Amino acid sequence: MMEEHRRRRIRRGEETGATLVEFALVAPVVFLMIFGIIGGCFLAYQNSALRDGATAGARMASIDMSPTNLVSNGTNVCETTGAGQTSITTAIAQASPLLHINPAPLCGPSSAGPLTQSPTVAGDVNITVTCSGTGGCSAPSDTEVTLQLSTQGLVAPFGLTFNMSSSSQDPVLGLQG
Repeated sequence: MMEEHRRRRIRRGEETGATLVEFALVAPVVFLMIFGIIGGCFLAYQNSALRDGATAGARMASIDMSPTNLVSNGTNVCETTGAGQTSITTAIAQASPLLHINPAPLCGPSSAGPLTQSPTVAGDVNITVTCSGTGGCSAPSDTEVTLQLSTQGLVAPFGLTFNMSSSSQDPVLGLQG
């Protein structure tokens, strides 16, 4: 009876070593899956925030892109904000607070041409405002805002770069209720 009890104790010791080896084999896979899910959720959030920012920027651009809100500096036309006005960049930053927005001003070759940020910054949200109307941004539906973001995932050693882009044209006119 005593000898049988001793054999059971020896078997348990052998099994604990096997458990440790199994854990060592399974743990990296489990941790990779967990961090992959977290990274995927983070990228999905950034994509959603980019869409929200494009919508808010298009709303603001439909108001802000009138010729009275643009100023010429000799070679370019740039967006300006007067008393009580909010810039397109600020509207985008408020709609997507966790994304870093390029702080460069929105400027373009003319009031009818696209306004872009120069220089563009990798890792920041870069904004382009396009007026598709013949006379510039004469109607709100002529204005389109495009946001572009180039970012790395949370797991940097893999070196994956994700390029995201979102466009919005606002407001949608002519809806009948």
